[in-house]
Amino acid sequence: MGHNASGGVLLSGLPTGPVSLTVGNVLRDTGWSGTMVVMSAHLRSPSPDRGRTLDRRGLLRASGALLSIGVLAPVLASCSTETEVPVDASGSPLPIPPLLEPDADGRFELTAARGTMEFLPGVTTDTWGYNGDYLGPTIRMQRGRTIEAVITNDTDEETTVHWHGMLVPAHADGGPHEPVMPGETRTVTFTPDQPPATLWYHPHPHEITAQQVRRGLAGMVILDDADGHTPGTVSGDAVPSPAEAPSPSAEVLAALPHEYGVDDIPVVIQDMRITEDGEMLGHNFNSEVGLLGKTVMANGAVGAVHTTDRRVLRLRLLNGSQARSYGLRLDSGAPLTLIGTDGGLLEAPVEVESLSLSPAERAEVLVEVPDDGVTLVSAQPELGNVADYEAVGGEDEFTILRLERSGAGGGDASGDGEDSGGGPASIDALSLPATLVDMPDVVEGGQQRQFNLRGRQINGKSMDMGRIDLESESHRPEIWQVSNLDSSPHNFHIHNAQFRILDIGGQAPPPELAGWKDTVYTPPQRDIRIAVAFPSHDDDDSHLPYMFHCHLMLHEDDGMMGHFTVDVTTQEALDALKSTGHDH
Repeated sequence: MGHNASGGVLLSGLPTGPVSLTVGNVLRDTGWSGTMVVMSAHLRSPSPDRGRTLDRRGLLRASGALLSIGVLAPVLASCSTETEVPVDASGSPLPIPPLLEPDADGRFELTAARGTMEFLPGVTTDTWGYNGDYLGPTIRMQRGRTIEAVITNDTDEETTVHWHGMLVPAHADGGPHEPVMPGETRTVTFTPDQPPATLWYHPHPHEITAQQVRRGLAGMVILDDADGHTPGTVSGDAVPSPAEAPSPSAEVLAALPHEYGVDDIPVVIQDMRITEDGEMLGHNFNSEVGLLGKTVMANGAVGAVHTTDRRVLRLRLLNGSQARSYGLRLDSGAPLTLIGTDGGLLEAPVEVESLSLSPAERAEVLVEVPDDGVTLVSAQPELGNVADYEAVGGEDEFTILRLERSGAGGGDASGDGEDSGGGPASIDALSLPATLVDMPDVVEGGQQRQFNLRGRQINGKSMDMGRIDLESESHRPEIWQVSNLDSSPHNFHIHNAQFRILDIGGQAPPPELAGWKDTVYTPPQRDIRIAVAFPSHDDDDSHLPYMFHCHLMLHEDDGMMGHFTVDVTTQEALDALKSTGHDH
């Protein structure tokens, strides 16, 4: 290995043959800085790809023919070395993202811009954020109330805002088809209509989602139902979608902890790769799943500590990482009381010793904070029969969040087990009803579809902005079987949907997976069947498609994604894509 005059890296010891050197973005989200000189070669072996210049996907498929991962990993290691952010013994206060609520007209503003953070003491790191330096505010919306999101892009890259988990018209979905260009402002209007839930928002531009999210573009959405919104109905042979599903009762909503930042705490969990000089790195080039960092943050803080005067907390957990799955549990061995997943509350609370979350999945849990505190940790996520558990982060252990009682050591302020903040003394004291929400019956009939996940493709195809993969109709039942044919992890996310899991490997899902989901972990060599019915959006005439994809962000950026339409023909969608200029 050597360096050229401009500081670029020259690779030696590669297969012989006519070679050309080009400056490219093959490693665009490894986080490697400086000029990277990339070799493309015309190999002598007879191959369908003979004479082609290898792009990043080509590198991943070449499997040793040219620039193997084994050759490139030392190059990256010599240029950017990851360090671990030190944690002070007392930790760092958990930042509570500001709460952003629409004004009386349903309007709010969201600006993506560059910022800076100090993750390492005395070292400045360049970041991106929404309405701030890193991450974004928690946006609270109400079911049935129309919102106007005024989105401004103050970065130097095109971006979008995708409302992950929300049932929205295609023109508001925030996919890559209508990006917000640098310096541009766009207003997106839609009316949330689904049960209250913990959702989130993040960019979704074509092939660069991972790098924008790792820089800090992500935030939580809390969907409430302050008005007791009456859901719509369907008639005839139409099947209800989640838009017709009921909200929890006012009694349940009032009984659950609901004071934002007091007893209702958002927790965005992310891992990070960072160098000693503060540079944020992208994915590990020798990692099949993508970015696996040595440092884990909660709401952007390393070694996060939340001090509370409340005995019972509701934690809204979001796995905002790009590739890492977490096995969340309490260090005391006490159970987590799971009350909700991606799309809202479960029918009844479930006590679990541990809770696995793959990227983009959410969970709502109730935790009792004892006088001596308790710590949320991650260890041994349930990944299934992976070929190399250690290589995909399965053996990594992290401290996520320390929960401490204010005034701990002096006993309860009231002396009778009540918390000093006036809240309940235990989860039992919440007096939750046996049923948190009425879950509709699962419809198991309808259109059957198969999705095979292998490498960076779905059903043998990579993402094509000018191709529609399937057509669906609103309020028609469908069964999607998703099969992970690999020996490493994937997961699966559907836009404009909340679905129900029918079975995993032929077995009924456990109670903690029986609620509404929009993202599901797909274990290696297993089939998962899900039941889905899409809502209708009468106010949408964009004819744009939605997407389904693996939510390991390296995988989706590499093309593990497809298009589908709802109540729109393939030709209408192709014409719409052509009109946006993003049909390629």
